[in-house]
Amino acid sequence: MRKISVILMLSALAFSFSSCESDESENYDNSITITGSITMDGKTYTNSTFNMGTSMEVQGFTYLVDNQSGQFYYTQINPSVEMIDVGNGIGIHYSLVLEKATTGTGGLTGMIMFHKNGEFIYGLESADVQVNIIKMDPVGGFIEATYTGTFQNFDNNPTTFTVSGKIKAKRVEEPLKK
Repeated sequence: MRKISVILMLSALAFSFSSCESDESENYDNSITITGSITMDGKTYTNSTFNMGTSMEVQGFTYLVDNQSGQFYYTQINPSVEMIDVGNGIGIHYSLVLEKATTGTGGLTGMIMFHKNGEFIYGLESADVQVNIIKMDPVGGFIEATYTGTFQNFDNNPTTFTVSGKIKAKRVEEPLKK
């Protein structure tokens, strides 16, 4: 009887750990949740959240754009590694530009590209996205933000998807301009 109780308790414990694993999307430092269905590499993902890397795999920096309209500061966010593994052999790379460099709300433009075995398989481009920058630490700290809006896939007949996500990136110096 004692062995059965131990086995049942271990089974329940294993089940609770596996349940936590399915909830880990809430714990991603950087993520995108796509409402609707997308098909990549023969698999359909419906209302899925994709891991876009840990805060140590993602970097951000601010830069100044000086043109005829004036001076504008932007914040660039992208992985500091070549690809972020999202599972099923799929990698993700992206470039997000927060259209400001201070806390508060603003626009976001960006591209998100999914790859398998180094080959592009699916892409999204921002259409109308708003960002809320929550934290903008000095270099060495972090940039934190949430975003929501619409992205379109790279297709001859683009589909629009509602998205939401979050950003936590290590703030680095702006790379030297060449």
